[in-house]
Amino acid sequence: MSLASFIRWPLIAGASDEAARALIGAHDGWALRSMIDAEEACLYCPPETGAPARGPTGAAHYELDLASDTGPVNRPWGVIMLVAFDVPDAMTAQVERWYDDEHIELLMRAPGWLRARRYRVRSHTGGPRWTSMAFHELADISVMDSPERAFARSTPWRAELEKGAWFQGAGRGVFRPLGC
Repeated sequence: MSLASFIRWPLIAGASDEAARALIGAHDGWALRSMIDAEEACLYCPPETGAPARGPTGAAHYELDLASDTGPVNRPWGVIMLVAFDVPDAMTAQVERWYDDEHIELLMRAPGWLRARRYRVRSHTGGPRWTSMAFHELADISVMDSPERAFARSTPWRAELEKGAWFQGAGRGVFRPLGC
């Protein structure tokens, strides 16, 4: 399995992108800033960036094993969307089938939905307990308003999964590269 990591931590209110980059430091991963909560910085280290990084003290740090990947594209992404779940053990196989057999396939039909990578959380320190994280590379934020995404979120299979409290408690984030 390919190892990846995701680290997120709060920023001082009003911190610039330059200050966020200084806090993140020199790493081979992708330095990100939340588009929802401007006072949060992240470092995503997918498998191709090399060894996972460590964040500053107090950061939430997730070590990840790659479970599925739609594959690389020759087009730059502009936004990373994260969805994280704490899937009950009894539901893991069904959720993985849903993601791989239905959900990702439907999302990838949206123009500008470039890549989707799903990970199993190997370990974590700080932050919420998640067992599964999916990182979606999008051309830009407008892709989230696509009819293809709306359809992928309206299937009977998803509606059934959505009834679970674990699904309702999903973590979500939308991030842009620092400096953009």
